[in-house]
Amino acid sequence: MPKTKWKPGDRVKIVERDVNREDRQSFLYFHHMAGLTGTVQNYYGEDEVAVKVDPESFTDTISTTHKEAVKRMRAKFLDSLGEEQKRRLSKEERRFDAHHVLLIHSDDLIKGPPEPKSVRAEEDEEDDLESFDPTSVRQDALYDDPDVTEIGRRLTLEELEAQEQAELERRKN
Repeated sequence: MPKTKWKPGDRVKIVERDVNREDRQSFLYFHHMAGLTGTVQNYYGEDEVAVKVDPESFTDTISTTHKEAVKRMRAKFLDSLGEEQKRRLSKEERRFDAHHVLLIHSDDLIKGPPEPKSVRAEEDEEDDLESFDPTSVRQDALYDDPDVTEIGRRLTLEELEAQEQAELERRKN
């Protein structure tokens, strides 16, 4: 049976099968990928295919993890901007979404269903972002990385004035 040559734009579904030794060595198939649908983005080498996965095909675990990661990316992005820059952003720019792309062996793909019509709850997501607290379980660490705690945080006016006053005192002495 000849191999199917996938091309960008093809709709595919990842087959469900047991993970074997070659999979563990190549990292091209994992059990949690089974049944996901998506669109071929690119073809690498002889057998490697990059597939942009449809969010509608996510399992509950993947969906929850993906939504949390997107919230954190949005919060980190918005936190890195000044107030003037934030005001200039369009709603689409503030509401950017992350794509979930997997690298998969071409033999693990079959022809998939047509692309689903995406239904998004814009208002719910907007409220989620406004009330989102980007701190992790550790209250003093942003984004689960203890090295990011002070680097990514913007100083308040009081903190800036205190630093300025301390620097002036240091220069006087």
